[in-house]
Amino acid sequence: MSFARNVELNGANYVQFAGTRTFGSLDGLRAIAILAVVWHHTAVVIPGWRITSRGFLGVDLFFIISGFLIVTLLLRERRRTGTLSLRNFYIRRFLRIFPAYYLTLLVVGTVAFLKPGGTESPLVRRDLPFAAFFVSNLTPMLSLLSVTWSLSAEEQFYLLAPAVEKYAGRMMRFLLPLAYLLVSLPPLGLFPSLHLPHFFREATFGPILLGVMLAHVLDDPRGFSWVSRVVGGRLGPPIALFLIVVLASWPVDDISGWPRIGVHWAMVALVASCVVREDNLLAPTLRLWPMRRIGIVSYGIYLYHLSVMHFVLGGLNKAGVRWPFVTFLGTALATWIVAERSYRLLEARFLALKARFTQPGLRPREDTPR
Repeated sequence: MSFARNVELNGANYVQFAGTRTFGSLDGLRAIAILAVVWHHTAVVIPGWRITSRGFLGVDLFFIISGFLIVTLLLRERRRTGTLSLRNFYIRRFLRIFPAYYLTLLVVGTVAFLKPGGTESPLVRRDLPFAAFFVSNLTPMLSLLSVTWSLSAEEQFYLLAPAVEKYAGRMMRFLLPLAYLLVSLPPLGLFPSLHLPHFFREATFGPILLGVMLAHVLDDPRGFSWVSRVVGGRLGPPIALFLIVVLASWPVDDISGWPRIGVHWAMVALVASCVVREDNLLAPTLRLWPMRRIGIVSYGIYLYHLSVMHFVLGGLNKAGVRWPFVTFLGTALATWIVAERSYRLLEARFLALKARFTQPGLRPREDTPR
């Protein structure tokens, strides 16, 4: 196929991409990410398989997807209206994140104060203010609320991203790589004398920024054409997933630094390959009903899984069962049920209100996993 013909076909695909409301494979990727996180917290480790101890990388995949979707939404709004409504953006984020989040804090905090003698209660009372103000990524979190660190990182991103997108203009092409470079330096071992919070040495803002950069590249027809040529084949997602598995299995005790950054870039390739070509080879698996449903309610699963695991462990201990894999299955299934009820009874009611604060027209669904 000639280069001109290839560009022409990619241009047609760009039109389809720009009008896509829901990227069919992303819910499946969310499902993989959240199941990896639950696996990590239930301490399932298979000897000789280092990747089984690195389920925390699921959060990094969440961040990449979130950065990509949120900024894609902003770019499309600006193209459609000529500007960005910061007010509408923040209201939409409030409706998506706050109801289930603060309900969780209320329930967990109330139990901690009503049962002050519980083993978790003092830790919850200590962590609660940090979680309530979305700064739990800046201090060690010791209780069931430790999962809120990633939500704090996302809220900080949400606070800045739309304003920067609105006012930076063409400077974004320089600001994004510079910001990515700066947040990547501490995880690579630079600035060791600075007393930075541990969070800043985990390359956490890096994957969010990679997702943002992917959104900018794909928003431009030339960038979309280039990405399509590199990862747009039907085999693109399986190859990217294979690279993630290889890099996440890197034979070192601490994956921080280059190995984890390599995983991030492979994850970006995975997300890109899934959204530039909807009929990719992994799509049938990623669109299976269980994968889609788990992906849709993954925010609730993330919020509730540590609390649910607390009860699952109690029940299994009474039954004399101490197999981590059984704990994983029990926690994953029970949390899925709780998250489904939360989604139907609480979250969906607030999500329905988002239409009032969204410009008409095609847009990607922005229900981020956290």
